This record gives sequence, C-alpha cells and structure tokens, in this order.
Amino acid sequence: MTSLKKVMILVANVTLFAGTGTAMAQPTYDPETMEPVMITPKDWEFQNSCASCHGEDGKGAGFLTRVFSGVNPGDLTQLAAGNGGTFPMERVYAVIDGRADVGAHGPRKMPVWGDRYMTAATGQWGPDELNELRVRNRIYALVHYLQSIQAPTE
Repeated sequence: MTSLKKVMILVANVTLFAGTGTAMAQPTYDPETMEPVMITPKDWEFQNSCASCHGEDGKGAGFLTRVFSGVNPGDLTQLAAGNGGTFPMERVYAVIDGRADVGAHGPRKMPVWGDRYMTAATGQWGPDELNELRVRNRIYALVHYLQSIQAPTE
C-alpha cells in the first residue's frame, strides 16, 4: 500500500470519528423514564443502531420487542458462549453487514446495515472510493463493542 493511500485512509478514519464526536457527547433519553442517559463513544454505534431491538445491554429486550410481535432478537452477550467460548468475529461481522448471504442465520429480520451505512456514507461524502472503508469501520466498531460485552464463559 502506498504511503499516500495510507494517509488517505487515516484521514478518512479521523474524519469519520471526528464528525461524530459532538454527537456522542450528547445525552439521549431513556424511553420509559425520560431520564437523560449519556452515551459514550464506545457504545454509541450500538445504542444508535441496535439497542431498539437488542436492548441497551444487548440481551434482547429492546423496546421494539414490546411494540412488534414476532421480534425476538438474540442475547448478544452470549455469542462467545454459543461458539465454544470464542467470539465469532468474522461471522458477527458478516451478519451485521448483511450484504452477503450468511448461510445458517435463518430468515433475516434485522436491517442490512452494510447497505444502510453505505447510503449514509454516500449521502455525507458523495460517491467516494473510501465509503467502503467507512462502512467497514462502523461495522467493526459494532463487532468490537459486542466482543466487549460478552458474558464470561466457564
């Protein structure tokens, strides 16, 4: 990889996260109590994209499960436990991205985040060769957050 390309990738990453810094510092509100809740940069993407179904703690009890019947998202804190104690990083990435068929995942009820993130990146930066990198960074942010909330395995 040329040094110019490395610099461009670094600039894209800094731009991606610098622009969301002030948004991450803003409080959001608990939908039941309307109390302010601070979202940290570490969990911002999860709380913004996933918590409505999977719950703020990732255990599958998001508020949409009370609104729509048949929405039964899994407990995301048990992904490593269900994989012999090893967090299945590549599989989790593929399921979140959703742009490629992921065999035994079953019928897809969750959004295809890869497409949504690409639409957002294109809307913000226009057609750009770095948009795929921006999409991957957002998905990897989710994957790493999910890895950080895994329940201890025996």
